[in-house]
Amino acid sequence: MEKSIVKNKDQFYSLRRVYQGHRSNSGYNITFKNLIIDFDFDLSLIDPRDSIVFDPNSKYPYTIEFKECDFLHNVTFLSKYNYHLKFDDCKFTGDKTKITGNANSTKFRNCFIKNLDCEDAIFGNDEDKNKGDFKLYTCELHEVNFKNATFHNIANFFRSTFYKPITFNRTKFLDTVVLSGATFKENVLFSYTVINKLMLLRGTFPEKGFDISLAIIRGDLSLFNFKMNDYNTYSKIYKDVSTAMKKYTGKNAYINAYEEVYEDAVSNQHLIPIENKRETYRILKHQLESQKNFIDAIPYKVKESRTHFKESWQQLRNGVHFFNPISNLIVLSLNGISNWFGLSYIQGALFTILIGGLFFTLGLSHIGDFQFTWDYSQWQWQYFVQFLNPTHRFDYMKAIDVNPRQWFFIWDFIGRIFVGYGIYQTIQAFRKYK
Repeated sequence: MEKSIVKNKDQFYSLRRVYQGHRSNSGYNITFKNLIIDFDFDLSLIDPRDSIVFDPNSKYPYTIEFKECDFLHNVTFLSKYNYHLKFDDCKFTGDKTKITGNANSTKFRNCFIKNLDCEDAIFGNDEDKNKGDFKLYTCELHEVNFKNATFHNIANFFRSTFYKPITFNRTKFLDTVVLSGATFKENVLFSYTVINKLMLLRGTFPEKGFDISLAIIRGDLSLFNFKMNDYNTYSKIYKDVSTAMKKYTGKNAYINAYEEVYEDAVSNQHLIPIENKRETYRILKHQLESQKNFIDAIPYKVKESRTHFKESWQQLRNGVHFFNPISNLIVLSLNGISNWFGLSYIQGALFTILIGGLFFTLGLSHIGDFQFTWDYSQWQWQYFVQFLNPTHRFDYMKAIDVNPRQWFFIWDFIGRIFVGYGIYQTIQAFRKYK
């Protein structure tokens, strides 16, 4: 069906009487269909009192519906009458689509939106918890702004795709927020976002970064089939901090510069520092463990440790800290080598045997006229098995040498420590499912 072009407010005003409303079981509907609206559009142009079905004493709400309409310029939804708003198969290609909120429901389905601005918008209210839901069903969105927006009822972004980076900066989700099947092509951050009840992330796929480290989580996260790839973090943060330090003096110069750069990154630039990435993994791991889902929690445990390793290396390389990063690198390296951060008991067993073989061989080199050979048939297997017991006797080799040299006992002692550590790590990996 060919669409009608509406060039100005007067033409649209004349259409209001053509597109008269009709009454349904749920209230009164006013529907506009197959329009190309070629001017800056303000929803206040629609007044339900122009409709022949208007009843000022009715308890039923009005639904203003647009079907297969194209909005070519800026759009403002400032509804003083608090309609239910519905948009089906519409395109918003103007520079900005501004929504200030709605006491009743707002729903977009199969829509394309170039720039959605919901900054400071309030959807619903404290008095009626059954109204004010906001829904984006299978929509395509580019620039999006939900800064300081408040959702008193459900906020549903079901199977919608976000093409540009997005930061839910100080957004308040006071009820359930649904991101099921949503796809984020770039970074998505929940900086100081309030999650009061439940965030549903079933089948959600952030293709780049996902940061929930700064969210105020009072409720729960549902993470069933949540897909999350590894991603690059804001690696230039320390270089930018060094530049910002030129503006500050005194002993707190680094702290002030870091706070400036960090806050700008997570609130305005959609950038994720590496410590936020590590904390995000920790939160996801904790959420899954609290729900007794230990199987799905394991990958996040590994990612948390790997990210901690990278973070420590960055701090050491950039001179931020010294002793703590070195300590972390040693411990994390051993955890990774010994059982892949608690994931692989096979790796734990191999680590124990190999590290035991190393120190057993070093100990043998200080006994009698020992010479190493690759002929495994001549290896001292019976003594090696005894060595793998961390509580073995110091004179277990007396049948070969009653008085070994001093370094034999040094390597034997160090070997006991590493073999005991390997056995412990193997047991820990066996307990990964608890």
